[in-house]
Amino acid sequence: MARKGQVTLFIIVAIVVVAVAVIVALLWPQISSMFMTKQQAQSYISTQAEELRSRVDFCVGQVSESVFVKMGLNAGYYDTTGLTKAYYAGNDFVVVVFKNAANQKINKLPGLGQIENQYLIFLKLEGNQAIDKCVNLDSFKGKISIEAGERKITPMIYQDSVVLKVDWPMKISKQVAQGNAEATINQRDTLLEIPLGNLWLTANSVVDCELRKDCKFEGIKWDEETWNNPFRLQYITKEARTIEENKIVFLLQSQGYRPDEKPFSFNFAIDRS
Repeated sequence: MARKGQVTLFIIVAIVVVAVAVIVALLWPQISSMFMTKQQAQSYISTQAEELRSRVDFCVGQVSESVFVKMGLNAGYYDTTGLTKAYYAGNDFVVVVFKNAANQKINKLPGLGQIENQYLIFLKLEGNQAIDKCVNLDSFKGKISIEAGERKITPMIYQDSVVLKVDWPMKISKQVAQGNAEATINQRDTLLEIPLGNLWLTANSVVDCELRKDCKFEGIKWDEETWNNPFRLQYITKEARTIEENKIVFLLQSQGYRPDEKPFSFNFAIDRS
């Protein structure tokens, strides 16, 4: 009986030790804070602020790049509902020029402002949720307190890049025995090395040609475009594939000329029937 009592006591002590260890591990950020000076806490806050700012920049870039790639494959559209499409080689291509019932040519190539608005639609429907999941503010809240304001991301498309202006103010703090250490985070702009503007300018030249009578861009006009815009087209490959007699698919792709830059495609179709 004495031995059984000793074993039971050892088990109880072991459980208590493990429980205390788990509690200390869970509460260690709060416990360790009590031994920090305010200067040490302020230095810690600065490190966390930069880590959080970098996390936001990475997540906004990663989530946004994926949708811009998708939009490029769909002639600049995120939402393709109601658009005419042409099927070729296992893919659907958005038809940006076609004739209506009155035999008038219709232009559905979105302008750069429209493409920026398509990105905002993406943010509203699924992008903001994806960014929140990637950033995961809860992973920081065990170490610091975070007050996050309303987030606004404004896309700006340039010839050689897409800039996302991120307005998402955050106030972070850490309580220590000597007081409260605080910092305010202003997010940095996120840069995507996507020459969307240059690709769109080339696509717009194709569409402008198609809207004129008897103009077929894949002939002489294509050579003229290359000659007149050597800088813009220096890193763009271009192909025109005939689907049917009067349906053409245009495949534009940028070739990365900056370190780690990925190729970017802008595809669309023309229906001349």
